[in-house]
Amino acid sequence: MTAPPPDGMTTINCIECGAGLNVLGGGRVLVHVCGYCGAELDAQDNYAVLRQFLEMKRPDTPFSLGMEGEIEGVRFTIIGTIGRTEAYGLQRWFWVEHQVFSPTHGYAWLTWEENRVVFTRKIRQVPEPSRITNVAIEHSERRPVAWLGRDRFTYYDSGASEICFVEGEFNWVPKFDDRDRYVSLLSDGRMLDIVSRGRETEYEISVLLDRDAIFTSFGVDGADIPAPSGIHPLEPFQRAPLMRFARDTALLFAGVCLILSFLLWGDEPLLDTGVVPIKSLSAQSFEVTKPDNLVEIEIAANVNNSWAVFEAELIDANGEAVAGFERGVEFYQGHDGGDYWTEGTNIATTRLRLPEGAYKLQVKLTEAKVDWRGGRLATQVQIKVAQGVHTLWWLWVLTAVFVLTGGGFLLERYWYEYRRWAGGDWDDD
Repeated sequence: MTAPPPDGMTTINCIECGAGLNVLGGGRVLVHVCGYCGAELDAQDNYAVLRQFLEMKRPDTPFSLGMEGEIEGVRFTIIGTIGRTEAYGLQRWFWVEHQVFSPTHGYAWLTWEENRVVFTRKIRQVPEPSRITNVAIEHSERRPVAWLGRDRFTYYDSGASEICFVEGEFNWVPKFDDRDRYVSLLSDGRMLDIVSRGRETEYEISVLLDRDAIFTSFGVDGADIPAPSGIHPLEPFQRAPLMRFARDTALLFAGVCLILSFLLWGDEPLLDTGVVPIKSLSAQSFEVTKPDNLVEIEIAANVNNSWAVFEAELIDANGEAVAGFERGVEFYQGHDGGDYWTEGTNIATTRLRLPEGAYKLQVKLTEAKVDWRGGRLATQVQIKVAQGVHTLWWLWVLTAVFVLTGGGFLLERYWYEYRRWAGGDWDDD
């Protein structure tokens, strides 16, 4: 344990420039960097000058030394400010880390980046695996994964940052020439960082804070600070309970409609003439035993580049005509520019509701014509009758509507997660 500052000490004078500096950080502070001259003072050796950071450009941050506020129900004081930078290719990123101190909860970090506030604490628990090397990342076919207890963290990005500004008190000794190498892994709402500084490896957990609440607690006037844009990786997808209910209901109803359509699919054949010459067509008998469902009459003819019209009449057991209809079939085919095409159908169907009883069906050809090259008049016909037929198109329409509705919710989630992970450096290729 290092010795705390003398009792009652709240300010010191910089040994280098004489500026008054507040003492805020408790007994584990190792160094105090003067914000006026950049002198690094040894807090464990009567604030002797260790080194001096010159020509430092103060980073843009709404927080300053001495501010106090509540983070996750704990009172913290900002005791130090570090500006960090990272470069990759032609890109360069800047962010600010504020060391904060609580007499009851120790030291932590408040990070200001892209107009957002992130809270970071070091943890003693060691993840499995404890280290993920660049070689492992480059040769892995899937995103590397680390476990912290039962929590799964998935690789997000990695890199190395450098200090470009330092001011205030710290429980470690910052150096401009040090590079902190990190591997960041992400879960829903938490980020695990494996940080290597020299030969030491530390583990940190970060969470995104409510910016407005932090501003209010620390007394920051955020009126002129732009709102953050885009989606932060620590912002997990959230859906209102009503929207979750709508999604689940839509997918449930889609499944119900699909199951119903399968259950109602099928019919009971009553008549099948097979393929017979049109000239030999005669009245065909069948009996309806399921009057609650539709009866389907299908007429198929071997038209080819031609059309034909059939007239049908239904007669009941008393010899009375109960229904009559006329149906046409046509089918065309050919080649156009080397592509084969077809048009029309050689099958005509009619659905009607019939009372229970015996019936005779009389079908005859009334018109036929060839109106395309290579055509052939219909010479054969096949007649089928089935009962227990259901109209399923409305179920299919409802299934499609519910699938699109529920799928829209799922697509929204997928698109959000895609953008949440887009800032990482993992390439699936």
